[in-house]
Amino acid sequence: MDKLLDKGMALGISLAGGFVATRIFDFVWKQATGDDAPRVANDEMTLKRALAFSIGSAAVSATVQVLSQRGASSTVKKLRKKVGDRAEV
Repeated sequence: MDKLLDKGMALGISLAGGFVATRIFDFVWKQATGDDAPRVANDEMTLKRALAFSIGSAAVSATVQVLSQRGASSTVKKLRKKVGDRAEV
């Protein structure tokens, strides 16, 4: 049961975290480059800019994934301590 709860919490946290992180990354990208973050393949975009966006986006995604898994695990442990074995399904 803990694994199911852990996965559900990780899903919720990663969706919320991904949404927030995407907004922050878009804002930072626009401040740094002056252009909106690319959303589709663009022939006018230079390779350097495409690589920078890809690397930054991948770093944000990996960070959100790791933090959401850790946050979910921590939350499940706290809930388990608080509720104890009374929450049997």
